[in-house]
Amino acid sequence: MSDKSVQEQLNTLLDRTSIIDVVCKFAVSIDRRRWDDLASCFVDEIELNTIRTGRWVRLELPEVITVLRRAFESYTATQHISANHQVTIDGDSAVVWSTLNATHYLAGATDGEFQQQVGYYEYHLVRDRGWRITKVEQFPHWQRGNQAIFDGTLR
Repeated sequence: MSDKSVQEQLNTLLDRTSIIDVVCKFAVSIDRRRWDDLASCFVDEIELNTIRTGRWVRLELPEVITVLRRAFESYTATQHISANHQVTIDGDSAVVWSTLNATHYLAGATDGEFQQQVGYYEYHLVRDRGWRITKVEQFPHWQRGNQAIFDGTLR
């Protein structure tokens, strides 16, 4: 039997569910081009180290949304799958590891219409008007397909 009370266990499960919802909302909001929903996933200033940035950058929320919107609206469609969530909660902070499986599609692209990335995300969140993301790092394992599709959005 756990040392935690039933209420503490329930609160932990509710936090875990809320945290996973935010991480999944992040992925789905990009794919559905729901920029206000995406913005609601973040605090006002975010740290990112992604395949796209290649280093740690700190950005204000409006700039993050502008950059992501410009990049992802350049594709015909995308699909970001967030799965295998490993959640660690410490008070009002949390860390989540999840799979990174992102497919980018550009209809009619020379040399192939698809580019795919596979690896992991590490998200850091805080409890701030609900759980919100403060930091995102990507750990790519491999990519395949037409890299020019992805590289073209880096400009």
